[in-house]
Amino acid sequence: MYTLEDLSRSPNALAVDYRHSHVDKRVMLTGHSHQASPDCSLQGQTEAWMWAAHHVEARWDEALEKTWAVREGFGELIHCAPERIALASSVHDLVVRFLSALPLSKRPKLITTDGEHPSINRQLYRLIEQGVEVVTVPMDPAATVVERVAAQIDDSTAAVFISSVFFETGHVAVELDTLVPSCQKYGCQLFVDAYQSVNVLSFSVRDYNLERAFVVGGGTKYCQLGDGIAFMHVPEGYKGRPVVTGWFGTFDTLEDNPAAQPISYGDDHQLFDGSSYDPTSHYRAVHTFDYFRSKKLTPEFLHDVNHHQLHLLEKEFRAFDFDPKLIRLTNDVEYLGGFISLETPKAKKLSEMLRDVGIHTDWRKNWLRMGPAPYLSDEQLLDGIAGLEEMVRRLI
Repeated sequence: MYTLEDLSRSPNALAVDYRHSHVDKRVMLTGHSHQASPDCSLQGQTEAWMWAAHHVEARWDEALEKTWAVREGFGELIHCAPERIALASSVHDLVVRFLSALPLSKRPKLITTDGEHPSINRQLYRLIEQGVEVVTVPMDPAATVVERVAAQIDDSTAAVFISSVFFETGHVAVELDTLVPSCQKYGCQLFVDAYQSVNVLSFSVRDYNLERAFVVGGGTKYCQLGDGIAFMHVPEGYKGRPVVTGWFGTFDTLEDNPAAQPISYGDDHQLFDGSSYDPTSHYRAVHTFDYFRSKKLTPEFLHDVNHHQLHLLEKEFRAFDFDPKLIRLTNDVEYLGGFISLETPKAKKLSEMLRDVGIHTDWRKNWLRMGPAPYLSDEQLLDGIAGLEEMVRRLI
């Protein structure tokens, strides 16, 4: 079992398991967007190809076993049963299936915030053109966003969409569970985007009283699973009937009549299952989940690691006493998710300049985002802020 000290020192004790991504040779502060996958995931990539090549038409038996293992992996992270976990290649796929199950003709109102990821809000804003009412609540200040969202819920509301951590700013939406009784009172659904929380914060559907909520997340960020894998927690007892439904959404994909009226649906996750897919991402995910288990890299421990890393970044940033008109940290790290966001009119330029010297960050609008990862040492984090100071001086 690793300690925080093991991951703080140089070289970081985990870095040896990420050789293909060269995490020891560059400062990869894009952990909130894309983290490196451990080298063992390559074995899953190879296994998927070899199994399909050897077994051809019989390959799906093992592929579906891998899919169940992935449900178990995500279920462990958010504390729910695997049958509650629906899978897809992207959050957007799940959003579309979820939206198609809403009674929008009877309840034409959706509530969202202006801080939701485009996977959600682009789709919602397109629905405005189809006559759906979309109420957008400002995400700032994050401390009161839940209260302000709750005030918009009424009898015409079909669903509420809100992030646990806003993807641009990293600000945490506190007390999400208080939305549950409001949604139940008016008979609408709560949809929580937890992509920026899972496996970096101690995020639990059970402990956060979100069992009655739909909760989505995925693999490219803190779970280190790579592309092509996302999940959605489906509340127990939910009986919706998605209009967008694949042939995996029935009770028995081989024996049920797909043309039978009314269309039949399976239970739990199967309501939102799609159709034939590339299972390669699931093979990779099984190896990565096993890696995290073997190293005892639990969400609770990773939360502590991230907390230490954010405090170190904050302390070093404040030590340089940057001109707040040029760049500033707008929130204490106690109220941030897995990364720090620096407000600056030069966000894009600074990110490009930093990449040229081997420091990888990214930006959204006027936010420069710096997200650490458990395979980075304290020295690398300090190098990242030192590089930022040098780039800022060049701009003055």
